[in-house]
Amino acid sequence: MTAAVTPSPDALASHPTDTGITIGAAQGGERLVLRVGCASGTPPGKINEDFHGLTSTGPTDGHGVVMALADGIGGDGAGRQAAEIAVRTLLSDYPATPAAWPVTRSLDRLLRAVNEWLHSEGQRHRDAEGFIATMSAIVFREGHYHLAHVGDTRVYRRRGSVLKQLTTDHVWPRHDMRHVPKRALGLDSHLVVDYAEGELICGDTFLIVSDGVWEVLGEPRLHAVLGAESEPQSAADALVAEALAQQARYMGRNDASALVVRVDPESAGSAPEGIS
Repeated sequence: MTAAVTPSPDALASHPTDTGITIGAAQGGERLVLRVGCASGTPPGKINEDFHGLTSTGPTDGHGVVMALADGIGGDGAGRQAAEIAVRTLLSDYPATPAAWPVTRSLDRLLRAVNEWLHSEGQRHRDAEGFIATMSAIVFREGHYHLAHVGDTRVYRRRGSVLKQLTTDHVWPRHDMRHVPKRALGLDSHLVVDYAEGELICGDTFLIVSDGVWEVLGEPRLHAVLGAESEPQSAADALVAEALAQQARYMGRNDASALVVRVDPESAGSAPEGIS
């Protein structure tokens, strides 16, 4: 059995990794460039319920760059709809929030609105499995990252030789319920999102990944691939391909998605003023 790896046609970030997205300066004063790679795949014959993308309004706008990955829950197509709606709403509406607002306030306002809509749709369509999705998102702005997370997608940061998980899985602490979320978009009328932020350092690599990658490969392998691949796109492709290949050996049926972001100094190469 051969697992097909096809980049998500819905991904909003398919630009080459030899270009970059310029953001604000780090603490030392040098402007930073994000180099991005994205990949998503699914076993043959299955609908990919992951959805990912990024958007940038340019370094002079003040909002920064936002990227997100959502993993829909449910096998009837409603999960895929929930994931796509969540990501598209965040990417399209975040740049319209007041630039003076703290990033967390903007993200919280948008995610609560998404949750309310998804939950109401789930209540109206009780014959479906629910419009539910987990999500991890990062905003890169003025030398800092701002993270929003709910569910069991994960965000990792590789700094130097250390890989650190920046998110917590919101699942029930039982082996037979390890894929049942305690928190997710659309799951409940009351939404609690985890937020975190930190300073960016040149050389940092961020990984946003679905459980079809991190659970299948394990952290040691994630670390090894990020260290071995020189470009974010090749790292994302390798992670997804290897995850699907391993699933094929035991008839796994989980979608696999990875977004890899490396923080470089602008002096490392030319970069455009921003893309959208």
